[in-house]
Amino acid sequence: MSTSEELWRKLWSTRAYKGFVTVNQDTYLEADGSVTAWEVVAGPDSAVMLAFTEGGSDVVLFEQFRVGPGRTLLGLPGGYVAHGEEPENAAHRELRKETGYQASSIYYAGPEWLSANSSRRKHLAITAEARPVDDPSWDASEAGFVRLLPSDELLDFLLSGELTDAGLACRGLLKFAVSTVEDAALEKLQATVRGLLPGY
Repeated sequence: MSTSEELWRKLWSTRAYKGFVTVNQDTYLEADGSVTAWEVVAGPDSAVMLAFTEGGSDVVLFEQFRVGPGRTLLGLPGGYVAHGEEPENAAHRELRKETGYQASSIYYAGPEWLSANSSRRKHLAITAEARPVDDPSWDASEAGFVRLLPSDELLDFLLSGELTDAGLACRGLLKFAVSTVEDAALEKLQATVRGLLPGY
């Protein structure tokens, strides 16, 4: 039985656009013999942090203007993963840079695809006992507000569709809830997270 990958053969790829995002045009030979071109969002992976404060009482979010929706949205602190950098380290770096918070106990919840027409992966890390240690240090064109969301409101907020990276956060919370963790702070947070999820 043939797989979908065996039925599609990439013939060539060209750079269609490079700006804040990179778009390639990939040309494929399909199983029926047709040749089709597809726009693919390329570029480095990104990583975000779902950070719970001490005791798991709040979640640290970053509020900023988003050009796609054309309005201000709350999101998880995050950014690009540098070449050779571990995704969880990138998520921790971005948490401190965007919010001034840091934590030592981190659970890496893994990646997912950015979208079906992208070669990029988006990674999630979850941290316990996050606390403010410094002022944010934003890049150019990056400004916003650090917000704390009570953790008992997190699930409803994720389901509202008003948080960027909501799907990634939901998947990460479920994975975290059923995983084995050996760090005391993460074990305590895991109990909190299980209490937030239906069925636990």
